[in-house]
Amino acid sequence: MPERTGRRRTKTKPKQRNGQLGGALPTLAVPNLAVNRLQAAFGRGRPALICYLPLGDPKGSDDLPELYQECGVDVLEIGVPGSDPYLDGKTISDSVRRARHAGVNLQKASALIGSHRAVLPDIGMVWMTYPLDDPTGLVDAVAASGVDGFLTPHPARTYKALGRQLEQRGVQFIHFLNHDPQLKDVQAAVDLSSGYVMLQANPGPTGIKPIVLPDNAAVVGMLRRLGLKTPIALGIGIGNPAQARTAIEMGADGVVIGSLTVETMLEGREALRELLLALREAIDGR
Repeated sequence: MPERTGRRRTKTKPKQRNGQLGGALPTLAVPNLAVNRLQAAFGRGRPALICYLPLGDPKGSDDLPELYQECGVDVLEIGVPGSDPYLDGKTISDSVRRARHAGVNLQKASALIGSHRAVLPDIGMVWMTYPLDDPTGLVDAVAASGVDGFLTPHPARTYKALGRQLEQRGVQFIHFLNHDPQLKDVQAAVDLSSGYVMLQANPGPTGIKPIVLPDNAAVVGMLRRLGLKTPIALGIGIGNPAQARTAIEMGADGVVIGSLTVETMLEGREALRELLLALREAIDGR
């Protein structure tokens, strides 16, 4: 019998490729498209136009997102049914109720938004809702939809865990600041906000259109002095293109148009087209 040498046969370690073992595919750096799209919305050398899109409202049409993009809208704020829309007036509340009665829930909303994303890969999209007391499934639905951001009209400090979970899934948590914001909410926006910050332009619920838009220049200036680098979008209470332009002159980087878009949608597609074009021209100063 051949004499045994007593040496153990050592196993050959699989080669590493870019930090991974064996023949595993290398991990590629995937760009954060959410960051890129929202940055692009505020980085075109013009103010950003953010318009509310009533998802699943049977009084709207399926191709509203395409119309918005054609007319120069930079970000779709997509309204999804949730809990009590306490800050919304009759126009938005009625639209959300119609969508809910049409069967729009988390899963359907995610699928609908996903279909819009497939057609419009470059436009910014933000999921806007009032989270339910039991938000089970919300993070998964939002992340799967392809949106860039998530907005709820509550102070961000009340949804810290939700915000962290969304950010971990690549969805930016948009900070909302009341018309007269508390310092702790301002500081949270300075420290943690991403995408943009929405500042309430007019106190009270949506749909109330003041004859003269309150002067928000002092608040915008205060936010900048305290160190806020994130773009600021003024919304709630902007009732016509002239007021949208006024919001930009107050120092905002963009405007959010909500009830006005839904009211005009109910007047017909051509009326909505004319409004969106007029808003684009007004905030661009043309």
